[in-house]
Amino acid sequence: MADAFSYNLVKAISSFIRRGVTIAKKDARIYYFKPQIFGFGILIPAFVYLSFSLGRELSPDIMIPGLVGMVALFGASSVEAISIPIEKQTGTYELLEIAPVSTAAVIFGKGLAGSAFGLLLSLLTAIGALLLSGVHVANLPLFIIATIVGSFAFSALGMAVASAVKDMPTANMSLTTLRLPMIFISGVFLPIQALPPQLRVISYLTPLTYLVDALREALIAPSMAFWLDLIAMATWFVALQALAVIILNVKTKS
Repeated sequence: MADAFSYNLVKAISSFIRRGVTIAKKDARIYYFKPQIFGFGILIPAFVYLSFSLGRELSPDIMIPGLVGMVALFGASSVEAISIPIEKQTGTYELLEIAPVSTAAVIFGKGLAGSAFGLLLSLLTAIGALLLSGVHVANLPLFIIATIVGSFAFSALGMAVASAVKDMPTANMSLTTLRLPMIFISGVFLPIQALPPQLRVISYLTPLTYLVDALREALIAPSMAFWLDLIAMATWFVALQALAVIILNVKTKS
């Protein structure tokens, strides 16, 4: 009986992953591989960063994690605000509902596409920033792992917001309302310790804070704080994925 249970569990998990990957491939083909999307994911964070960093002396341990974190945030969370509302309006999301695919698999697949896109953009940004600055990463594998987990957390954020709204303008406006304050309180431009106590408390309630700190740890010298940051980002990912599933299930049944 135990062998049968294990077999069915492995089969269910592999089926879930396979369906999610299929959805991710579809979204990547339709939404992601376009020059304007690549430009949006990199240029907007770059311009925001340059606007607030010009005239200030920022050390590489502040500059590189902040810029890579911003690119991961924008790259991983943006396209969900396009894909979900468009598919709701055109009726293509209804095809997914009647297919033998669970809402969790849909969320997983779309989030997988978003996180892969955010990861690609942020790693390209990291390579460019590291080459230009000549900085050596203390632990490159941990730097990449942090970027992966952070991208998943940001894609889940985009899914949760997109699932709750009816149209693309509302989704984009809602995401912008969340992302812009995050940039200024998450250690992108200055360390968390330099913030006022009230903002410091709020900063620890945002996933970007943990990615920037984890990247900084991997860049300089990883400590136990790195693993705490990783756990925090993974918790954000699970919580936001679950929230997106709940919201979509409620809205499709209402």
